[in-house]
Amino acid sequence: MTPSITLSCGLTETLSGFARLRETLKLQLRARWQQRQTQAWLQLLNSHPVFHDLVQAYPHVIHKVYRDYLSKKLTCRQRVDLLVEHYHFILQQGWGNLMARAARGPVHLGTVPGKSGSLYHLQLCSLHPMDREGEMVLQLMDGDDVLYSVAFTFFGSPQRGGMSVGIGCIQGPNGQEGLHRVREATRDLHGLRPKNLMVRLVRQLGYDHGCKKVILVSNENHAVHQSAKKKGRLFANYDELWQELGALLRSDGDFELPCEDLPVPVMEEIASKKRSEMRKRHEITLALNDCLRSGLEAHRCAISMPLPHKVAANDAQHVEDDDYETAVA
Repeated sequence: MTPSITLSCGLTETLSGFARLRETLKLQLRARWQQRQTQAWLQLLNSHPVFHDLVQAYPHVIHKVYRDYLSKKLTCRQRVDLLVEHYHFILQQGWGNLMARAARGPVHLGTVPGKSGSLYHLQLCSLHPMDREGEMVLQLMDGDDVLYSVAFTFFGSPQRGGMSVGIGCIQGPNGQEGLHRVREATRDLHGLRPKNLMVRLVRQLGYDHGCKKVILVSNENHAVHQSAKKKGRLFANYDELWQELGALLRSDGDFELPCEDLPVPVMEEIASKKRSEMRKRHEITLALNDCLRSGLEAHRCAISMPLPHKVAANDAQHVEDDDYETAVA
């Protein structure tokens, strides 16, 4: 019988002595303060075997509901509800095992050649390296090097107006060498900017799976904005990129775009000398979209058991003291 997942399962084995005691006490206090949310989250994590695989691969997933996630505007209850909705969607798609595998290491999805013959790969990671910015991380690889990454999470339900997908981070390489690599890749992709491409891929993925819109985190609401900035790891100006893409500013300070099928360029509206390049840019975007679709489809598993019962954090039943103590042990 698989042992139950508790909050203490998220404490790494490297912690010992006073450090472990300190972290345990912090968890106890957080769990006491957010009892209903903690119960709903642990109920999900103990509802399906795939979560045991995820926890083994990345133990910190257990504690993520207590910290800013995706957007700083989300409360703890909203974070739990969003994550519950995401993982129900993942299991419904048959991607549970894929997420567990991607949490252990990148999963290759497909490859397309640039005009120089250089190969560009798409790969999927789960939970990390951007665990506070999205559950899924899609990466564009230039050979063996990560060129661009986008972190995103699915959320919503028919009862809440349909599905959406949220982008919590888009990140490219830093420094002059990184900028040079991006410029070279842009030329090799027929003028297609990698960061625009990553947003387009997520919009298409959302469209393919019934999402109405993609929510784009703003600079101000970025979950790790201050800490990343202090450490020199935040280089993207999200607001500027979203506005360039035509995104609308929301009342919560984030942005949104519709999830839509890749539009066919109207060649009559494009200068004749640029039509060939535009056609090739469209074709390579289609090819990468196909890589993403086929790569995910290749890792789809049939649902062999009932999906876990969905419990929103604000609807979680009152936790009895004995059950609560067991959950946080």
